[in-house]
Amino acid sequence: MINALHGRVLEIKPDYITIVTPGGVEYRLEVSRNTSDKIASLPQEERSSLRVLASLQHREDAMTLFGFHSEEERFCFEQLQTVPGIGARQAIKILSGITVANLVKALDSQDVKTLAKVSGIGPKTAQKLVLQLRNVLVLEDEGSEGASDPALPAQEYRDMVDSFVAMGHDRRLVVRTLSEVIRESEEKIKGKDYRQVEPMIFSTMLKRLS
Repeated sequence: MINALHGRVLEIKPDYITIVTPGGVEYRLEVSRNTSDKIASLPQEERSSLRVLASLQHREDAMTLFGFHSEEERFCFEQLQTVPGIGARQAIKILSGITVANLVKALDSQDVKTLAKVSGIGPKTAQKLVLQLRNVLVLEDEGSEGASDPALPAQEYRDMVDSFVAMGHDRRLVVRTLSEVIRESEEKIKGKDYRQVEPMIFSTMLKRLS
């Protein structure tokens, strides 16, 4: 599985970028408009050695590589495809029309009208998104003014979040509590592997949520 590509950006278009790796292999990654704009705004020196997160989509007739400027965007891309009727290309189209933060806010407030205006969604799909993803994509501070980044849990913590949700806890509360515990334990977990800190984080979370 390709997790990310590290190399020099050769070309930036609204819907794709081309990267050449140190080994000389060129890759074309389909991206959202938000990702292409983000990369285009970087200084030349950063674009000469850039790490881009990736997702390889394999179908019978084609293999397509998608690129993302953040883990949050990739996570949203993956979750959008769990909604019936939304494929990879429609998911990337949706992420071109709305930022991750605004998508999460619209879901959280059940703002179907805002979602329906995004290219690639429409009223019926907007309702599906709210029903299926409202408790999956959440903000750390609900209603916080000026919040720019959704507090989606890091990849390694998502199974833990799902475990607490399965126990009956509200996903928003779980994500907020997890963020607090990680911040408070920053010195203890610094430089350690996730497997080393998971028992401590889980135990602390269990106490906080009980």
